[in-house]
Amino acid sequence: MKQIWYFDEVDLFEVLCPYKYADHVKQNPPMSYHKNDFLFLPNETAKEIFLVVNGKVKVGYYDDDGNENVKTYLSRGEILGEMAFLGQSSHHDFAQATEEGTQVCKMSVEKARELARDYVPFSLEIHKKIGENIRKLERRLEILFFKDANKRLIELLKDLTEMYGRPCPKGKGTLVEHSLTQQEMASLIATSRKTVALALNEFEREGKIEIGLGKFWILNKTFLN
Repeated sequence: MKQIWYFDEVDLFEVLCPYKYADHVKQNPPMSYHKNDFLFLPNETAKEIFLVVNGKVKVGYYDDDGNENVKTYLSRGEILGEMAFLGQSSHHDFAQATEEGTQVCKMSVEKARELARDYVPFSLEIHKKIGENIRKLERRLEILFFKDANKRLIELLKDLTEMYGRPCPKGKGTLVEHSLTQQEMASLIATSRKTVALALNEFEREGKIEIGLGKFWILNKTFLN
């Protein structure tokens, strides 16, 4: 049996009873977006929360000079627009698909609040995810206080390791599989893709990490301390 929003492995939706919400699933199938399509823009009415099914979504804002500032990148199983659930009436940020065929599912704020009232596990899980998103944003602000780009990159690698790292067999350190490109990593720490590439290559030459496509290995345990 499929869970609501077609997820089998995501905790937020595993807590739901499938037969109860089958009507919502049928009426709200995943929506596909082309690369660079916007899910929402600043000042638009916030009336839904979104869950990323496939692909990737960039969340950010524009400053007074029109410059884009990236807050985070969200991938499969992560939610956005969650502040509407807490009462925010309009979006302060934008959300934009960064991969072709990105899929998201939507749930109205009213439906989410109804589920939260009627089903305690849903309420606990969605508040947990909102809290996690807030902590991630706070952590990103902390990273930006590190003036040196290399230090900011190390802090980002540390966060990725804490979120996605797992011991690698055969003594190859810690494997970290993630979905960020070097350009996206650069956007998150306010530097250039070239700076990120040069720093990663230097870390690799020093034997601290090994880099692969969409992943890296932490070889030196003290590197991120």
